[in-house]
Order: sequence, then structure tokens, then C-alpha cells
Amino acid sequence: MYRQVAELHIANIDQGFLATLGVGFLSLMYRAIDEANDTMLLFEERGDRVIGFVAGGIGMATIYKRMVHSPFRLGFALLPVFLRPRSLFRIFEILRYSRRKGSQNSGLPIAELMSIAVARDYRGQQIAERLYRRLCDHFETVGVLSFKITVGNSLEPAHRFYRRMGAEPAGSIEVHRGEQSIVYVHKLRR
Repeated sequence: MYRQVAELHIANIDQGFLATLGVGFLSLMYRAIDEANDTMLLFEERGDRVIGFVAGGIGMATIYKRMVHSPFRLGFALLPVFLRPRSLFRIFEILRYSRRKGSQNSGLPIAELMSIAVARDYRGQQIAERLYRRLCDHFETVGVLSFKITVGNSLEPAHRFYRRMGAEPAGSIEVHRGEQSIVYVHKLRR
């Protein structure tokens, strides 16, 4: 299942840096998201095929710790990255951003929607909307009042989707040097 989620990520969130890290790395990451206490992975299936997923939670620290518990698999998954210095630099940018955005002083929620994707041949069937609402329901159940979503400036369909779902722009941030992203906040009913 985690491999299918990773493949769905690569096929549908192909403009993001994480997709360049490969199926092996993303499979480990989504397994860690699913197993960690403060994050969650929700998905929809048709038969044995994952056709959509959403990942969310509170912080990345537990995800990174879980991934490090499989050092050989992690090392093997990242082996191609070690041969590309620019990719290593971008990983450090993400780690730096993760620490910075989790700051209580930012005024932004700590909880976040990390990623969401639906297979191209299943779009237009309200799957993304259902997954998004399920994540909202989960956050409300655990007492989260709002969550953030970071979206690259050039991803106009994603911007329209999040605004339609009720998220509002709250600012901008530069995760990778020279690449601006909009940070949305979705306030929950509680």
C-alpha cells in the first residue's frame, strides 16, 4: 500500500521536490506518517488499488525519527540523492523549513495537511474533497482548531481547490531558495 501511495505522489505531485527522491524514499516516508502518533495517512481504494490519499499531522519530527529506525532502507532509498549535491542541499532546506514553520512564534497552526493526491483517471469524482473532509474530521476529533497547507505559487489548480474547501491565504514563505509558496490556513468549526 505504501508503494502505491508513493507512486501516486510521484505521478500527481510531480512539481514538488519530494517526488524526485523516488518511490523507495516516499514509501518509507508514508509508512512513517501512517505509523506515527501525531500524523495520519488516509486513502481511498478501488479493489486493490489506492486511488487517492491525504497525509496530515502535527510536525515532522516523529516522521524523521521513524524513518531513521530503518537506516539500511533509508540509506538505500537515498543513495541516488547522495550522488546529486543539489538534491542534498534541497533536503537540508526542507529540514530547516520544517523546524522554522513549527515555531510557535510564526502565528501559523502547527498542524498541517502535508500532501493530497488523486489518480488522474479518478478525478472529478469528489475523492479529494472526501479525503480533505476526513482529515478535517480527524483534526477536530483530536482537538486541532486549524491547520496549514503550503502550496507552491505556480500550482493554480491546488490554490483553487484549497480556497474552495475553505482554506484562506495567510502569508507566503520560501521553502527552497527562489521558490515562493503560499501558506493557507483552514479554521475548523470548533
